[in-house]
Amino acid sequence: MSVIAFTNPGDAPGATTTTFAMALTWPGRVMLAECSPAGGQILRGYFQCQVSPVGGLWDLALAAVHGPEAAESALWEQTIALDEEGQRLLLPGLVDPFLATELSAATWENLAAAFSALPFSVLADTGPISPEQPFALLRAAELVVVVMRPTLAQIAAARPRVARLRQALGPTVPLGLCLIGERPYTVRDLRAELGEFALTATLPIDPKAADVLSHGGGSDRARRRIEVSPLMRAARTAANHAVKVTTAQRRALTAPISAGEGLR
Repeated sequence: MSVIAFTNPGDAPGATTTTFAMALTWPGRVMLAECSPAGGQILRGYFQCQVSPVGGLWDLALAAVHGPEAAESALWEQTIALDEEGQRLLLPGLVDPFLATELSAATWENLAAAFSALPFSVLADTGPISPEQPFALLRAAELVVVVMRPTLAQIAAARPRVARLRQALGPTVPLGLCLIGERPYTVRDLRAELGEFALTATLPIDPKAADVLSHGGGSDRARRRIEVSPLMRAARTAANHAVKVTTAQRRALTAPISAGEGLR
């Protein structure tokens, strides 16, 4: 199935919260993989360290040293269900960010192959755009979504980083753009500054819902309440849009080329 990677230009724009919100509203089975070199956040944030930890990304990476098949076999022992039905899974990230230096490009390639072989979508939170990012995973994605706030500071930070990201990924991996908030700059402004994007989405600034996703919110009632929040409604729309974009790209890549088209 598809791997969709999420990244950001730094300064904590809310990329992990955005990825989490889209995973919770994804139209179908999905796995959220915390692949940021800075480590995972959801177990200690949303779950408030109340869930029995698993090895997560680190133990999966140890299996991936032996190939993508080994990683795929080990995957199920390293995930946590985000719902009772097990339709939404979490692969927790690194507990110790210093372990990120131990993950080679070959290991990330095997992890990317294992993710791509799954019969459902994988949303990978890869952290800020930087030299430490898992570029082997980003290159294997069907879509890379840049999450940022439409502010002057974020645009200034994003300009060189998005340019480097485009250079590193090449023309085969399309970029998407997800803005947190609608002011002071618009999607059109961002396109003028950063280039075209295969997908654009805007999520509202919704502190109450965002606090539940990032810090747990304190109760099951609070977690149920955010299901109809502005943030989750917008995340559901963005998730459906991402599915349509990646499905259309997949069909375009697998469409047969007619004899006439091949001679052009």
